[in-house]
Amino acid sequence: MNEKRTIAKIGLIGVINQIIFAVLGFVSRKLFLIYIGVEILGLSSTYNSVLSTLALADLGFDIAVTYALYKPLHDNDETKINAIMRALKSIYNVIGIAFIVLSFVALPFLRLIITDMEFKPIYYLYFLMQAFASASTYFFAYRRTLLYADKKEYVTKTVDAVGNIIFSVLKIVLLVLTKSYIIYLACAVLQAFATNIYIYFKCYKVYPYLDSKSKTDKTLVKELIDSIKDIALGKISGYVYGCTDSLLISKLISTVTVGFYSNYFTVITIIKQLSVNIMGPVAPFIGNHLVENKDPEHQESVFQMYTYVRFLVAVVLLVPTIICIDTFIVIWLGEDYLMSSVIVLLICADLYISLVHSSLVDYANGAGLFRYEKYISFIGAVINLGASIILALKIGLPGILAGTVIAQIWYWSARSILVYRKCFKSMTKLGSYWLRMLYYLIVFIACVFACYYICGLINTDWLLLTFVLRGFACEIISVLIVGLVFIPVGEHRRVFKWAVSKIRR
Repeated sequence: MNEKRTIAKIGLIGVINQIIFAVLGFVSRKLFLIYIGVEILGLSSTYNSVLSTLALADLGFDIAVTYALYKPLHDNDETKINAIMRALKSIYNVIGIAFIVLSFVALPFLRLIITDMEFKPIYYLYFLMQAFASASTYFFAYRRTLLYADKKEYVTKTVDAVGNIIFSVLKIVLLVLTKSYIIYLACAVLQAFATNIYIYFKCYKVYPYLDSKSKTDKTLVKELIDSIKDIALGKISGYVYGCTDSLLISKLISTVTVGFYSNYFTVITIIKQLSVNIMGPVAPFIGNHLVENKDPEHQESVFQMYTYVRFLVAVVLLVPTIICIDTFIVIWLGEDYLMSSVIVLLICADLYISLVHSSLVDYANGAGLFRYEKYISFIGAVINLGASIILALKIGLPGILAGTVIAQIWYWSARSILVYRKCFKSMTKLGSYWLRMLYYLIVFIACVFACYYICGLINTDWLLLTFVLRGFACEIISVLIVGLVFIPVGEHRRVFKWAVSKIRR
């Protein structure tokens, strides 16, 4: 029970943090566009993608260390824990220095990816300031890994929440008073260092036995380096999927377009993070379930229910997003920042696949299928990059986003084969899985069309009221359609009974 409460606590803090971050982020970005402009916003988003490229230097050491810490934390082996953290500090010090050096090396190449706007010398300083904020993670925040492995992530989430509130308000005030991007960036750098340093020293109180001056175990460092071989390729592939779109848009279309796209992407990112906070507490039980019950029939039955729950989350979050996002953009930023409906549909299609097929990801990870997963990730990255470039040259921005959706379809297909072959020991049931997914998609599309028609009838003189009414209408219509359509489906009945039992308890 304590473990379940901890997981719920982490999820709740994560949701609260995300809501606070979203509200303050929307206000901050609105003022950013008013006082600084969409060109610098596009520049900042492009720089973030470049820095994400440089961040590949860590190649997944945090994941490797998390796994390495599970057993000594369970055994209360303080000596081993201290040795692992000392090894991680040594590794991250090297990576942090390498990250800063690479940031300076990247300076001459920035002109090559910034297009459709005049490149000014001050832009180099902007990049370096963002780089130093990112570098603070390597020198101080590596201890977040220990808190995460020890199921104390609520500590870091709480610190981040408080930091977001304080510094977001400060950035908003400074934007209005100074209208200076340099001061805005300085505030962001200060936030990164302040939160990371606080967590660094907080760990001393939680784990007083940590000794940062102890001698580094070179053998342990070698073991950690060896353990990331399967993780590294997946991390590189994940970067290609998640971070290259802004770079391709900047290079192949324009840096200013990145600013417009990033507004929509910000909304989608918040929706995605909400889904992570909602479903995150469920994922840790997957591995335990696979260990405790080896019956493939039972495993697949639970998998079907888990996938159905993810589908419900996709409906609840995505249908109103598709219908109302343009209205929200107009309220938030104005009509000048609207983009075509094709962009919205492609971004939401990417997120729909991610939400529904992530049940396969959780089962593959729970079963320890990393050796197979790395090849799936690598091929997906090649498809993503290749398709995005080819289609971008033909149809522009929609082509880049379509390439990402095509890669997602590959991930979904390949992982379904992997999980049904390795976890459920049955390829004959794969066909029924895909028929079920097709059924889910048809219902989702039906919800979108029904909401689109009904919401078209909802118009008031106050746009904000229209937005709220349409949002509520989307949720009510979607829930009614899903409830009626899935009444005879086994997963729906099991989920309903489970929810009722939890409410009663």
